Formats: sequence, structure tokens, C-alpha cells
Amino acid sequence: MRKLLQVLAFFFPSPVNIWIHRLYGAKIGKHVSIHPGVMLLAKNLEIGDETFLRLGTLVNCNSFIIGRKCRLGYFIIVKGLTDFKTGDACVIGPKTMINCDCPVTLGYYCGVGPGCTLFTHGSFLPVTEGNRVSFGPITLEDKSWVTMKSTVGAGVTIGTGAVAMPGSTILEDVPPHKVYVGGPAGKKIIPQFKNMKHAKDLQGFGRLVLKEYMEWSNTYEETSFEMEHDDLLINANGKPLKVTVNGDGDIKLLTEPGATSTGMFFNLADLTTDGIRNTEKIKFDNYMRLYYGMTFLEPLKK
Repeated sequence: MRKLLQVLAFFFPSPVNIWIHRLYGAKIGKHVSIHPGVMLLAKNLEIGDETFLRLGTLVNCNSFIIGRKCRLGYFIIVKGLTDFKTGDACVIGPKTMINCDCPVTLGYYCGVGPGCTLFTHGSFLPVTEGNRVSFGPITLEDKSWVTMKSTVGAGVTIGTGAVAMPGSTILEDVPPHKVYVGGPAGKKIIPQFKNMKHAKDLQGFGRLVLKEYMEWSNTYEETSFEMEHDDLLINANGKPLKVTVNGDGDIKLLTEPGATSTGMFFNLADLTTDGIRNTEKIKFDNYMRLYYGMTFLEPLKK
């Protein structure tokens, strides 16, 4: 019902769309204006008094909490698995992209200029082959300002009163009351240093994946998954599933190249999987692709 109402609200101007959002429990203050053509798909939606959201804004995250008297420009995208939150009197310019696979927080009186990108993760290639992955929340402290067409990377905190000048690429913390100019790249080609820790111990890595998936799902999907020794127990619509590492489970993580199973499996060594379309398996597959850069494929038939 919540998503149906959220989609319906997309087609109406204020105050009708605000009334529709309130029907499913959204907390929206007084004198708020939401243009038609604004899609708000957050599970937890709170908007403070006198805040404006303009045409083309798309929000698809866990929590979307906006303070009082904020201004969000045209065609902003806020998407990810966790939370986005601002203090009062914040401004976000048009055509800004905010990824919140880790939390993104703006303090009081913060500004993000037009065309900026805030990205909380940097993974694509598999960590099991030594590729590095960076995840971390982004925080803009009170009265900090990221100006137009700047990029803020994972794990960055921009201190109170700090300013990032136009076109900056910010991959490290900016101290309070400083001005950041430019970017960190000093060479066009630099050596790549790989971390082979996970590749050397796929068994241990598999157990880590199960534990972290349990914690993530229980936090953001409100599940009640449990660990039993090194196995993950999933309660899928009343039907229990066991996920194991090289064990006897409903979904198996395998660690030897070429290894397969008659049931559902993911091979961490060669990134292969079976062709079974199971809802819980697909969710787990999507999680591993996002957080560990692993895309699993069915082996090509000869």
C-alpha cells in the first residue's frame, strides 16, 4: 500500500500529493511544497516545515529526512540502501546525484551546488581477485558548502564552515573552515596495488560475507536472520533457508574453482552460479554484487 500511494502522489501537485504521502505515515510539516513529478519511495519519509522539493526529484532509499526551510532543486537523484538526512536551511542544487549505500548526512545550513555527485561506495571489480573496495558515510558538517560540479567520495567528512570550490574531487576529509580546491590526481597513470587477503582465504571470506549480510538485512530490511555457528539462517516467508560455506545448505558458497552443486550455489573462486530463480538468492546475489564487486554468471553451455 505504501508504494502504491507513493507512486500515486507522483502525479499530483501540492497539497494533494502531501495528503497522499501522509496517508501511509509520512511526516510532512507545514507549508511544504512538493512539485508534481517528484517520486518519493523512501521507507521512512520526514520533511520539515517550509521545505520545497522541485520537479524531477527521485528518492529511493531507506530513510529520507529533510529539515526545515530546505530547498531541493530540479532533477535530483537520491538513491541507495541506507539513509539521507539534512539539518535545517540546507540547499541542494539541480541535477545532483547522491548515492547513500552508506548514510549521507548534511548538517545545519549546508549547501550542495548544481551538478554535484556524492558517492558512498567505490566497488565494481571482485574483491576476491584483490581489488579494493571503499565504502563509507559522507558527512557535511554545519555551514559547509560543496560548490557546483564537485564530487565527494566514500568516507569523506567536510568540516564545519569548509568550502569545496567548483569542480573539486574530494576523496579525503576537509578540515573545518578551510577551502578545498582541485583534486587528488597528480598523475595520469599510477601503479595499482592489489590486496589479495580475501583471495588467499575464500573460506574465511565467505563466512565474513554471511555475517555482514545478516547484519545488513536485519538493519535495513527488518529481517530476523541469525547465524548458527558459521551458517546463515534465513526465514523466507515462514520457510527457513540455510546458507553455508562449503557445507550442506540450501544456498552454498563454494570456494574451489569449477565446483558446482545440484542446488543453489555461488562459487567465490570463479564467480559462477546456478540458474535457479529464488527470491532470497536474488537478494543475496544483488548484495554481493554491490558490496563486494562480484557478478556471478551461469557457465556457458558447450
